[in-house]
Amino acid sequence: MQYTDPSREVVKALMNYGPRYSKISKETGVPVTTVRYILREKLPRLGFIVRAAINYGLLGLQRYLVLIETSLPLEYMCSLLDLLGERAYLNYYTYLMKERKFLTIFSIPPSFQDSFINFLDRLIDLKLLRRYTINKLEYRRLIPFRTNCFDFNRGVWSLNWDEHKSEEIHEIYEIPTGFENLTSLDLKILAKLNENAFVKYTELANYLNVTRQTIKRHYEKIKKTIYMYGLLWIPKENPELVSVPLIVGSSFDEISRKTMLNIPFSHLEMKTDDRKYYVMLFIPSLGFYKTVRYMNERMNIELFDFLSMKHTANFLCDGLPYNDNKGWINVFDLITEKILEKVRLFK
Repeated sequence: MQYTDPSREVVKALMNYGPRYSKISKETGVPVTTVRYILREKLPRLGFIVRAAINYGLLGLQRYLVLIETSLPLEYMCSLLDLLGERAYLNYYTYLMKERKFLTIFSIPPSFQDSFINFLDRLIDLKLLRRYTINKLEYRRLIPFRTNCFDFNRGVWSLNWDEHKSEEIHEIYEIPTGFENLTSLDLKILAKLNENAFVKYTELANYLNVTRQTIKRHYEKIKKTIYMYGLLWIPKENPELVSVPLIVGSSFDEISRKTMLNIPFSHLEMKTDDRKYYVMLFIPSLGFYKTVRYMNERMNIELFDFLSMKHTANFLCDGLPYNDNKGWINVFDLITEKILEKVRLFK
Protein backbone atom coordinates (compact mmCIF):
# COMPACT_ATOMS: atom_id res chain seq x y z
CA MET A 1 0.00 0.00 0.00
CA GLN A 2 1.34 3.45 -0.93
CA TYR A 3 1.89 5.84 1.97
CA THR A 4 -0.11 9.06 1.78
CA ASP A 5 1.35 12.04 3.63
CA PRO A 6 -1.43 13.50 5.85
CA SER A 7 0.31 16.89 6.13
CA ARG A 8 -1.79 18.56 3.44
CA GLU A 9 -5.09 17.71 5.09
CA VAL A 10 -3.78 18.70 8.52
CA VAL A 11 -2.58 22.07 7.21
CA LYS A 12 -5.94 22.73 5.53
CA ALA A 13 -7.71 22.04 8.81
CA LEU A 14 -5.20 24.17 10.70
CA MET A 15 -6.04 27.22 8.57
CA ASN A 16 -9.75 26.79 9.32
CA TYR A 17 -9.74 25.73 12.97
CA GLY A 18 -6.41 26.86 14.38
CA PRO A 19 -4.10 24.58 16.37
CA ARG A 20 -6.91 22.52 17.93
CA TYR A 21 -5.40 19.07 17.73
CA SER A 22 -8.55 17.10 18.59
CA LYS A 23 -10.69 19.09 16.16
CA ILE A 24 -8.16 18.67 13.34
CA SER A 25 -7.90 14.94 14.11
CA LYS A 26 -11.69 14.57 14.00
CA GLU A 27 -12.00 16.47 10.71
CA THR A 28 -9.12 14.70 8.95
CA GLY A 29 -9.06 11.24 10.53
CA VAL A 30 -5.36 11.73 11.36
CA PRO A 31 -4.37 10.55 14.88
CA VAL A 32 -3.87 13.35 17.41
CA THR A 33 -0.23 12.37 17.99
CA THR A 34 0.45 12.69 14.25
CA VAL A 35 -1.35 16.03 14.08
CA ARG A 36 0.77 17.34 16.95
CA TYR A 37 3.97 16.10 15.33
CA ILE A 38 3.13 17.72 11.97
CA LEU A 39 2.22 21.08 13.50
CA ARG A 40 4.84 21.37 16.24
CA GLU A 41 7.85 19.64 14.67
CA LYS A 42 7.52 19.02 10.97
CA LEU A 43 6.23 22.42 9.80
CA PRO A 44 8.85 24.47 11.73
CA ARG A 45 11.60 22.21 10.41
CA LEU A 46 10.43 22.85 6.84
CA GLY A 47 10.54 26.62 7.40
CA PHE A 48 6.85 27.33 8.04
CA ILE A 49 5.64 30.10 10.31
CA VAL A 50 2.03 29.97 11.54
CA ARG A 51 0.29 33.22 12.43
CA ALA A 52 -3.18 34.12 13.67
CA ALA A 53 -4.46 36.52 10.98
CA ILE A 54 -6.42 39.35 12.58
CA ASN A 55 -9.16 41.49 11.06
CA TYR A 56 -8.14 44.93 12.31
CA GLY A 57 -11.45 46.40 11.15
CA LEU A 58 -13.20 44.47 13.92
CA LEU A 59 -10.89 46.26 16.36
CA GLY A 60 -12.24 49.59 15.06
CA LEU A 61 -9.12 50.38 13.03
CA GLN A 62 -8.71 51.53 9.44
CA ARG A 63 -5.63 50.32 7.57
CA TYR A 64 -3.56 52.81 5.56
CA LEU A 65 -0.88 52.10 2.97
CA VAL A 66 1.80 54.79 3.19
CA LEU A 67 4.73 54.90 0.77
CA ILE A 68 7.58 56.97 2.18
CA GLU A 69 10.64 58.55 0.64
CA THR A 70 13.29 59.69 3.10
CA SER A 71 16.69 61.36 3.03
CA LEU A 72 17.81 59.51 6.15
CA PRO A 73 20.17 56.53 5.95
CA LEU A 74 18.20 53.29 5.92
CA GLU A 75 19.25 52.22 9.42
CA TYR A 76 18.18 55.57 10.88
CA MET A 77 14.83 55.45 9.13
CA CYS A 78 14.26 51.92 10.38
CA SER A 79 14.97 53.14 13.89
CA LEU A 80 12.27 55.81 13.55
CA LEU A 81 9.82 53.33 12.08
CA ASP A 82 10.54 50.94 14.95
CA LEU A 83 9.50 53.72 17.31
CA LEU A 84 6.23 54.17 15.41
CA GLY A 85 5.68 50.43 15.51
CA GLU A 86 6.10 50.39 19.25
CA ARG A 87 3.93 53.45 19.98
CA ALA A 88 2.02 54.83 17.02
CA TYR A 89 -0.15 52.30 15.15
CA LEU A 90 2.46 51.11 12.64
CA ASN A 91 1.89 47.40 11.87
CA TYR A 92 4.49 46.70 9.21
CA TYR A 93 7.24 48.21 7.10
CA THR A 94 9.57 47.03 4.38
CA TYR A 95 12.01 48.70 2.02
CA LEU A 96 11.38 48.56 -1.74
CA MET A 97 14.85 48.21 -3.21
CA LYS A 98 14.07 49.40 -6.76
CA GLU A 99 11.74 52.27 -5.84
CA ARG A 100 13.94 53.20 -2.86
CA LYS A 101 10.86 53.77 -0.74
CA PHE A 102 9.52 52.36 2.49
CA LEU A 103 6.18 50.64 2.25
CA THR A 104 4.37 50.97 5.55
CA ILE A 105 1.01 49.80 6.89
CA PHE A 106 -0.67 51.76 9.69
CA SER A 107 -3.93 50.72 11.39
CA ILE A 108 -5.58 53.79 12.90
CA PRO A 109 -8.97 54.77 14.35
CA PRO A 110 -10.76 56.64 11.52
CA SER A 111 -11.29 59.68 13.74
CA PHE A 112 -7.48 60.11 13.99
CA GLN A 113 -6.95 60.40 10.24
CA ASP A 114 -6.42 64.19 10.18
CA SER A 115 -3.99 64.00 13.10
CA PHE A 116 -2.08 61.25 11.34
CA ILE A 117 -1.75 63.23 8.11
CA ASN A 118 -0.67 66.31 10.06
CA PHE A 119 1.93 64.14 11.76
CA LEU A 120 3.33 62.95 8.43
CA ASP A 121 3.43 66.56 7.20
CA ARG A 122 5.34 67.47 10.35
CA LEU A 123 7.95 64.80 9.53
CA ILE A 124 8.41 66.50 6.15
CA ASP A 125 8.86 69.86 7.90
CA LEU A 126 11.53 68.24 10.05
CA LYS A 127 13.19 66.97 6.85
CA LEU A 128 12.88 63.38 8.01
CA LEU A 129 10.69 62.56 5.03
CA ARG A 130 10.99 63.86 1.50
CA ARG A 131 7.46 62.96 0.48
CA TYR A 132 4.78 60.37 1.05
CA THR A 133 1.61 59.00 -0.52
CA ILE A 134 -1.26 57.64 1.54
CA ASN A 135 -4.27 55.50 0.69
CA LYS A 136 -6.90 53.68 2.68
CA LEU A 137 -6.78 49.93 2.35
CA GLU A 138 -10.07 48.17 1.78
CA TYR A 139 -8.33 45.04 2.97
CA ARG A 140 -4.92 43.57 3.72
CA ARG A 141 -5.41 39.83 3.87
CA LEU A 142 -3.30 36.71 4.16
CA ILE A 143 -3.90 34.29 1.32
CA PRO A 144 -4.63 30.64 2.20
CA PHE A 145 -1.59 28.44 1.67
CA ARG A 146 -1.84 26.26 -1.45
CA THR A 147 -1.26 22.86 0.10
CA ASN A 148 -1.77 21.03 -3.22
CA CYS A 149 1.34 22.75 -4.64
CA PHE A 150 3.78 21.85 -1.86
CA ASP A 151 5.57 18.57 -1.20
CA PHE A 152 5.58 18.28 2.59
CA ASN A 153 7.85 15.23 2.50
CA ARG A 154 10.71 16.96 0.68
CA GLY A 155 9.93 20.49 1.85
CA VAL A 156 9.80 21.95 -1.67
CA TRP A 157 7.21 23.37 -4.03
CA SER A 158 5.82 20.84 -6.48
CA LEU A 159 4.00 22.67 -9.27
CA ASN A 160 3.13 21.80 -12.86
CA TRP A 161 2.19 25.09 -14.52
CA ASP A 162 0.47 23.29 -17.39
CA GLU A 163 -1.91 21.47 -15.05
CA HIS A 164 -2.16 24.14 -12.38
CA LYS A 165 -5.74 25.05 -11.44
CA SER A 166 -6.81 28.23 -9.71
CA GLU A 167 -8.81 28.38 -6.50
CA GLU A 168 -11.50 30.98 -5.90
CA ILE A 169 -10.82 33.22 -2.91
CA HIS A 170 -13.55 35.70 -2.08
CA GLU A 171 -12.69 39.29 -1.22
CA ILE A 172 -13.24 40.06 2.45
CA TYR A 173 -13.25 43.74 3.34
CA GLU A 174 -11.90 45.08 6.62
CA ILE A 175 -14.51 47.60 7.72
CA PRO A 176 -13.68 49.51 10.94
CA THR A 177 -16.82 48.54 12.85
CA GLY A 178 -15.32 48.46 16.32
CA PHE A 179 -15.34 45.89 19.08
CA GLU A 180 -17.61 45.92 22.12
CA ASN A 181 -15.82 45.94 25.47
CA LEU A 182 -12.34 45.72 23.97
CA THR A 183 -9.58 45.67 26.61
CA SER A 184 -5.82 45.93 26.61
CA LEU A 185 -5.73 42.29 27.76
CA ASP A 186 -7.58 41.32 24.57
CA LEU A 187 -4.88 43.03 22.51
CA LYS A 188 -2.11 41.32 24.46
CA ILE A 189 -3.70 37.90 23.86
CA LEU A 190 -4.09 38.62 20.13
CA ALA A 191 -0.47 39.73 19.97
CA LYS A 192 0.78 36.50 21.52
CA LEU A 193 -1.39 34.43 19.18
CA ASN A 194 0.00 36.37 16.23
CA GLU A 195 3.52 35.75 17.52
CA ASN A 196 2.93 32.10 18.38
CA ALA A 197 -0.29 30.45 17.23
CA PHE A 198 0.45 27.42 19.43
CA VAL A 199 0.68 29.26 22.74
CA LYS A 200 -1.40 27.58 25.47
CA TYR A 201 -3.85 29.15 27.93
CA THR A 202 -1.51 28.27 30.80
CA GLU A 203 1.45 29.94 29.08
CA LEU A 204 -0.61 33.04 28.38
CA ALA A 205 -1.82 33.14 31.98
CA ASN A 206 1.72 32.95 33.33
CA TYR A 207 3.01 35.53 30.84
CA LEU A 208 0.19 38.01 31.46
CA ASN A 209 -0.10 37.27 35.20
CA VAL A 210 -3.81 36.41 35.15
CA THR A 211 -5.75 33.20 35.70
CA ARG A 212 -6.25 30.57 33.03
CA GLN A 213 -10.01 31.10 33.30
CA THR A 214 -9.54 34.81 32.56
CA ILE A 215 -7.50 33.98 29.46
CA LYS A 216 -10.14 31.53 28.24
CA ARG A 217 -12.95 34.06 28.77
CA HIS A 218 -11.15 36.81 26.86
CA TYR A 219 -10.09 34.45 24.09
CA GLU A 220 -13.68 33.30 23.55
CA LYS A 221 -14.63 36.96 23.18
CA ILE A 222 -11.94 38.03 20.72
CA LYS A 223 -11.48 34.89 18.62
CA LYS A 224 -13.97 36.28 16.09
CA THR A 225 -11.30 38.80 15.05
CA ILE A 226 -9.12 35.90 13.81
CA TYR A 227 -10.25 35.14 10.28
CA MET A 228 -7.63 32.48 9.51
CA TYR A 229 -4.47 30.83 10.74
CA GLY A 230 -2.05 31.62 7.96
CA LEU A 231 1.15 29.86 6.92
CA LEU A 232 4.22 31.59 5.56
CA TRP A 233 7.04 29.58 4.02
CA ILE A 234 10.49 31.07 4.63
CA PRO A 235 13.22 28.41 4.46
CA LYS A 236 15.61 28.65 7.39
CA GLU A 237 18.75 27.81 5.45
CA ASN A 238 19.94 30.76 3.33
CA PRO A 239 16.44 32.22 2.69
CA GLU A 240 17.80 34.97 0.43
CA LEU A 241 19.29 32.31 -1.88
CA VAL A 242 16.29 29.98 -1.82
CA SER A 243 13.43 32.48 -2.20
CA VAL A 244 12.82 35.93 -3.68
CA PRO A 245 10.63 38.33 -1.64
CA LEU A 246 8.66 40.38 -4.11
CA ILE A 247 5.77 42.83 -4.35
CA VAL A 248 3.69 43.13 -7.53
CA GLY A 249 1.14 45.87 -8.13
CA SER A 250 -1.49 46.64 -10.75
CA SER A 251 -4.79 48.40 -11.21
CA PHE A 252 -7.49 46.25 -9.69
CA ASP A 253 -9.51 43.99 -11.97
CA GLU A 254 -10.70 40.42 -11.73
CA ILE A 255 -8.13 39.13 -14.22
CA SER A 256 -5.18 40.62 -12.33
CA ARG A 257 -6.45 39.34 -9.00
CA LYS A 258 -7.15 35.86 -10.37
CA THR A 259 -3.68 35.77 -11.93
CA MET A 260 -1.96 36.66 -8.68
CA LEU A 261 -4.05 34.34 -6.54
CA ASN A 262 -3.35 31.53 -8.97
CA ILE A 263 0.34 31.78 -8.06
CA PRO A 264 0.86 29.55 -5.01
CA PHE A 265 3.79 31.66 -3.79
CA SER A 266 1.48 34.66 -3.16
CA HIS A 267 0.95 35.08 0.56
CA LEU A 268 -0.68 38.50 1.09
CA GLU A 269 -3.00 40.75 -0.93
CA MET A 270 -3.95 44.42 -0.53
CA LYS A 271 -6.53 46.60 -2.26
CA THR A 272 -6.64 50.40 -1.89
CA ASP A 273 -9.58 52.76 -2.05
CA ASP A 274 -8.34 54.03 -5.44
CA ARG A 275 -8.48 50.45 -6.81
CA LYS A 276 -4.80 49.60 -6.76
CA TYR A 277 -3.98 45.97 -6.07
CA TYR A 278 -0.78 44.63 -4.49
CA VAL A 279 0.41 41.12 -3.74
CA MET A 280 3.46 40.01 -1.78
CA LEU A 281 5.15 36.77 -2.74
CA PHE A 282 8.00 34.53 -1.64
CA ILE A 283 8.97 32.93 -4.94
CA PRO A 284 11.37 29.95 -4.86
CA SER A 285 14.49 30.97 -6.76
CA LEU A 286 14.24 28.07 -9.21
CA GLY A 287 10.70 29.11 -10.12
CA PHE A 288 11.33 32.83 -10.45
CA TYR A 289 11.49 33.06 -14.24
CA LYS A 290 8.39 30.96 -14.87
CA THR A 291 6.43 32.94 -12.27
CA VAL A 292 7.36 36.31 -13.77
CA ARG A 293 6.54 35.05 -17.28
CA TYR A 294 3.18 33.74 -16.05
CA MET A 295 2.28 37.15 -14.60
CA ASN A 296 3.55 39.14 -17.57
CA GLU A 297 1.48 37.11 -20.05
CA ARG A 298 -1.76 37.70 -18.18
CA MET A 299 -1.78 41.14 -16.56
CA ASN A 300 -0.48 44.68 -16.75
CA ILE A 301 2.21 44.96 -14.07
CA GLU A 302 2.55 48.51 -12.71
CA LEU A 303 4.86 47.78 -9.77
CA PHE A 304 7.52 45.09 -9.63
CA ASP A 305 9.93 45.43 -6.73
CA PHE A 306 12.08 43.44 -4.36
CA LEU A 307 11.55 43.55 -0.60
CA SER A 308 14.54 43.99 1.66
CA MET A 309 14.67 41.17 4.20
CA LYS A 310 17.07 43.26 6.24
CA HIS A 311 14.89 46.37 6.46
CA THR A 312 11.54 44.79 7.30
CA ALA A 313 9.59 44.52 10.55
CA ASN A 314 6.17 43.44 11.85
CA PHE A 315 4.68 44.81 15.04
CA LEU A 316 2.25 43.08 17.37
CA CYS A 317 -1.05 44.64 18.36
CA ASP A 318 -0.20 44.75 22.09
CA GLY A 319 1.86 47.84 21.21
CA LEU A 320 -1.22 49.69 19.99
CA PRO A 321 -1.97 52.67 22.27
CA TYR A 322 -5.16 51.64 24.03
CA ASN A 323 -6.61 52.54 27.43
CA ASP A 324 -9.33 50.42 29.02
CA ASN A 325 -11.20 53.53 30.18
CA LYS A 326 -10.60 55.93 27.27
CA GLY A 327 -10.28 53.55 24.35
CA TRP A 328 -7.87 54.27 21.49
CA ILE A 329 -5.39 57.06 22.23
CA ASN A 330 -4.33 59.74 19.76
CA VAL A 331 -0.55 59.76 20.17
CA PHE A 332 0.46 61.64 17.04
CA ASP A 333 1.07 64.97 18.75
CA LEU A 334 3.03 63.37 21.58
CA ILE A 335 5.16 61.10 19.42
CA THR A 336 6.78 64.04 17.61
CA GLU A 337 8.85 64.88 20.66
CA LYS A 338 10.01 61.27 20.93
CA ILE A 339 11.11 61.40 17.31
CA LEU A 340 13.05 64.59 17.93
CA GLU A 341 14.86 62.77 20.74
CA LYS A 342 15.77 60.02 18.27
CA VAL A 343 17.03 62.56 15.76
CA ARG A 344 19.28 64.11 18.38
CA LEU A 345 20.80 60.66 18.97
CA PHE A 346 21.64 60.40 15.29
CA LYS A 347 23.67 63.60 15.33
